[in-house]
Amino acid sequence: MDDDPARPVVRERVLRDGTGVVVRPLVPEDRAELTERYGQLSALSRRLRFVSAPEHLSARLLDHLLDVDQHDRVAIVAALADEPGAPGVGIARYARRRDDPTTAEAAVTVLDPHQGRGIGTLLLTELVAMALERGIDTFVADVMWENHDLLDRLRAAGAEVMPGEPGSASIRVDLPSTPDRLERSRVYQVMRTVGSA
Repeated sequence: MDDDPARPVVRERVLRDGTGVVVRPLVPEDRAELTERYGQLSALSRRLRFVSAPEHLSARLLDHLLDVDQHDRVAIVAALADEPGAPGVGIARYARRRDDPTTAEAAVTVLDPHQGRGIGTLLLTELVAMALERGIDTFVADVMWENHDLLDRLRAAGAEVMPGEPGSASIRVDLPSTPDRLERSRVYQVMRTVGSA
């Protein structure tokens, strides 16, 4: 990736359908767009991402989502490069756990009309590379127990599935030792599984 992991990096990528995408760090100026895009998520997408999903983002939740330092709390955005205003269509983030600094809670959200295009996989690929550069070797995430199909596919892809908070399962997956091994790793299989859900 980059010689200085603390320096925010903007990357231009092309999806398999030829769409240009810019992957860049989330910045405080994204506050209004983050609010707007959250409102565009379906109720199901909100609930699957936030479990107890509010109808609207509160100022407190927005502050939390925008509280990134691009080291322990990282968030990146995928924006459509060829659309007017380069609208954001996906976001990926991780937060390093205080009790285990080699582990981070990770999440990816893609707007409903753009799901299944490879945006989530692209974001998670960038997020994994950033995590490895910062000494993180494991991602964890919560998935609702009612999402049986996804949980079964995650287990089959090699993720460790354990009881988590009430109503949710805790997913744990080891990251590859280097970014160039990503496509042959369990986390990549997990990413493909989540991306096809």
